[in-house]
Amino acid sequence: MDGATIAMFVFQTIITAIVGIAAWGVKNAIGELKGAITELKAQDKENADEIAKVEKELNSLKADLPLIYVTREDFIRVSNNIDHKLDKLLYKNAAAKEG
Repeated sequence: MDGATIAMFVFQTIITAIVGIAAWGVKNAIGELKGAITELKAQDKENADEIAKVEKELNSLKADLPLIYVTREDFIRVSNNIDHKLDKLLYKNAAAKEG
């Protein structure tokens, strides 16, 4: 064997080793990406389930809210009606005492 053949053999061996290491690295990177994608899909499903749960609770709150909560405007309107009725009653009693 002459020097050129040995050099070519060494060169091919080094190139083969570099390509093999690169392929191994790409394979591991793809495996990690697949694992990350699977994990993201699982997290997306969990998030979707939690969003559905929050939506259900919000709809329940919307249904119960009119029964347990009085708006400021409704309170003022009812208070004014009560005040008006009390004023009429007071006026009626005052007129009855005078006359």
